[in-house]
Amino acid sequence: MGNVRELLSSRMGPTTVKFDTGRGGTPDLTTQDIAAALAYVQDGLGRELLEALWWPESAARRRDYLRQGVIGLVAPEFNRQQFALSTARTEFGIAKASMGWGGGAVTDVQRKEVRRTELALEMARAGTWPNNTMEQLGVLAGAVIGEMATACPCKKCDGERTQPAQDGPGVMRCDDCAGSGFEPLSGRKRAAAIGADCSAYSRFWQPVYVWMLGRMRALEEGAAAEFGRALTRAA
Repeated sequence: MGNVRELLSSRMGPTTVKFDTGRGGTPDLTTQDIAAALAYVQDGLGRELLEALWWPESAARRRDYLRQGVIGLVAPEFNRQQFALSTARTEFGIAKASMGWGGGAVTDVQRKEVRRTELALEMARAGTWPNNTMEQLGVLAGAVIGEMATACPCKKCDGERTQPAQDGPGVMRCDDCAGSGFEPLSGRKRAAAIGADCSAYSRFWQPVYVWMLGRMRALEEGAAAEFGRALTRAA
């Protein structure tokens, strides 16, 4: 059936062309069929992204649902990171406080524990998004959705996500697009989209942006697959 997403933009948007008749006047998929198929797509961020990208007129009426979906995606991961960072800080503090407790001699075991918890704290800090991530979520989401809407197929794999393996038969993940199938935007363009300079994007915002982009693409693809199956049944 080709790219089922295009049915949303070609048939559900404003148009003066009649699309719901096939050859010889035989009815094809009508706008009612398409709307009914969309109703079978599970509610959630995937469906909201599908509409935002391919049926903007409907998405404009469902803006709050999209916002709630993005928050529901990002907030649990943000909270998980903050909890992991807090736990690492606490464990490091306990390890330091335990050294020479009560005036005793500092042992090798205590030194090793301080070093272990210090390294764990450094790793937790490195894996934690900026404290103002949730405040910037609207800007980040807008930039990510904008990239999804304008993305072109990867030039190296032609959108197939894989390339021939270098060391023998078979295929491997395309290293140009990291298996996404899309030509990635440069850090400079992504930084401009969120109103940051390149250094700030690379240092602080790239992990958030890439995480959101990967998961939002996966959710939209899942919704499109559900939509396609529903259309097949309708046809």
